[in-house]
Amino acid sequence: MDFFSEMRGSRQPATLSSHYDAVSFDFLAMLWQRRVLILSMACGSMLIAALATMIMPPRYAADLVLQFDFTREDATSGGGKSSSVALDASTLVESEARIIRSLATARAVASRMGLDSEPEKPASSLSGLLAGAAELIFSSPVRNRIRDFLGLGGAGPMTVPARRDIVAQKLLSSLTVSNDAKAYLITLKYQDTDPDRAARIVNAFGIEYLRRKMEATASASQRSSQWFGLQAQEARTNLVRIDKEIEDFRIRTGFVELGQDGADMQQQQLRDMLAQLNAASVTRLAEETRLHRAQVSLAAGNVPQATDLGGSPVVQALLDEEGKARRALDEMVSSAGDRHPAVARLKLTLTSVQERLKKQLVQSVANIETDVQAARAAEAALSLRVAALQTKSIESRGLEGQLKTLQAEATAARDRLKQLSDAQQQSSAVSELRPVVAQILAPAEVPSLPASASPTLVLGLALMGGLAAGASLSYALEKRDRGFRSENEFAAETRVNCVGLLPNLEHYPSGLESLVFAEAVRSTVAGMFPPTNPPKVVLITSSAPGEGKSFVASAMARVLAKMGQRVLVVDGSPRRLLLGENFPHEALLDQCLPQGGDVAADATPVATVRRASGLRDGQNVYSNPAFEAMLREARARYDIILFEVAPVLLSADSALLREHADTVLHVVKWNDTRKTTVATTLDHLARLGLDVGGIVLNCVDLEEQGRYNASDRGQIYRDYKSFYQASA
Repeated sequence: MDFFSEMRGSRQPATLSSHYDAVSFDFLAMLWQRRVLILSMACGSMLIAALATMIMPPRYAADLVLQFDFTREDATSGGGKSSSVALDASTLVESEARIIRSLATARAVASRMGLDSEPEKPASSLSGLLAGAAELIFSSPVRNRIRDFLGLGGAGPMTVPARRDIVAQKLLSSLTVSNDAKAYLITLKYQDTDPDRAARIVNAFGIEYLRRKMEATASASQRSSQWFGLQAQEARTNLVRIDKEIEDFRIRTGFVELGQDGADMQQQQLRDMLAQLNAASVTRLAEETRLHRAQVSLAAGNVPQATDLGGSPVVQALLDEEGKARRALDEMVSSAGDRHPAVARLKLTLTSVQERLKKQLVQSVANIETDVQAARAAEAALSLRVAALQTKSIESRGLEGQLKTLQAEATAARDRLKQLSDAQQQSSAVSELRPVVAQILAPAEVPSLPASASPTLVLGLALMGGLAAGASLSYALEKRDRGFRSENEFAAETRVNCVGLLPNLEHYPSGLESLVFAEAVRSTVAGMFPPTNPPKVVLITSSAPGEGKSFVASAMARVLAKMGQRVLVVDGSPRRLLLGENFPHEALLDQCLPQGGDVAADATPVATVRRASGLRDGQNVYSNPAFEAMLREARARYDIILFEVAPVLLSADSALLREHADTVLHVVKWNDTRKTTVATTLDHLARLGLDVGGIVLNCVDLEEQGRYNASDRGQIYRDYKSFYQASA
């Protein structure tokens, strides 16, 4: 019975909600279809869990709690507490938890408790059973390799370190270490079948951890004290060496430190000399500039300025005399003319004055040059004195700097020696008094109740796990099988309607099933050939070989012949059959669709033309003019031509015949042909311009289809067989 048949059906989700509803219903239908598998896995899981619960001994858990204190007494703050942790305390707690879980701690616990020398416990019944099975299946070398690979050790004698490591690994496998970062707590939990042993082992882990921390703390303090002592000895030796260097420096250089007054006097002398040097430089520059202007004016034939000549009275008198002679000459020329004897005398007088003025200007320029040389000599003398003072100051500063450097090194060495001595004394004083940051807050006690999960919880988890595993396996099986199982799937996935669903006649060759098959073929014919405008040439195609095209074509031809139609079946598949040889399905069709009717006894109601060539020797069958003539004659003589061709994607026959075909009937084998292959074939036919009128789902196993809860005509055929019994 299908509880979801009314929910599902031929549907094309139009909205997002309806799409998800359809997906949900399909998933529920899949679970219902695989209900036997899911329930079997759930029952098997519960059975295994029950057997494991009965066989495995109860385990007891013992807990130990460690608390950490990351504070210390601060002497500078009146005995208050201050943090001694530079990093995050939660990180340190996690680090300590890793130390407890380390293999070294487990080895120490195994060695101190003598667990590595205890005899092995007798194996449980389940372990003994597995060991016996392994001895029967595997040889001794193979068993030893497997034990080595799993870390269980070989069958031969083991060394003491190897046995201790194996025991340590077993201890760590049963030990659980958890930490609370906020409260600075670490909880150790150990599980064992013996409650007393569990308490002893977990307490041993806590004690071993504290012992290692105390040893590490004491060892670190001792190493610190020794290191501070060595550093102090080196600092003391260095201080003696620096004091000796200072004494040798004073003896060698004879340098005496100057006080504040001595340093100021030297600087004042240097500043005065620098001021005089600057003044001399300014004077030299002024004299050189005056000399340059005078020389330029004299070279141009002009008279230098009075400021450049230094206000010389002789030059000024000559200039005045020249001016008077020039004015007298001009007046005489204007009144008496150029030829007057007085004009000649005045010209001689003016020339004489100009000659004397020129000589006096040359002499004045020579005087300026003498002043420039004197200024340069004064500047050079001052430069030498400044250089001498600077050299003396630099030498004094250098010696003073060297001495101060040595004195600073001596001061630093004394400070370092004091610090190292104090640190050594403090390290020696607290080496035996430094507390451990962890303490056992709650030691483990012998547990009285087992820590194993309750049988109800185990069975419940096994049930849930079995159901989940069964559902997952069912989904995987459902996805692995990609064939079409229902005619409703075609409309949803290929958007092509399924016009016929033909049962597998090989499983039901006679009886009521033959009636079901005959009516299914008639229904297919009625869907493909409407009363008005029926197609003339129908291409019968498939996606892969073995889909049953010939079977479908023969069955449809017989039904059409009984309906009074003249039918021609063209078997265009490239097969090699002997002349007159029939297909095996003809005998099956004779049982449910016998040939007969109103035709004469010596006539054949269905005409058949078969291709006699294969692919190698029949490449141009459909491009031959003889085929064109045969097809024209067939169109005139027959009402319907059923043309079976090779698989679409494996041959070019469909593309060559597309101009002759009115429609296409695509045959798909039930639960066999992959959905992706069918979709690719239909897309190829659409690209060729062929109209796919419908799909026939062939070779449907009605009983097997019932397992998939398919809601289509196959379900109707199964549910209403009584109709055919009453109508037989």
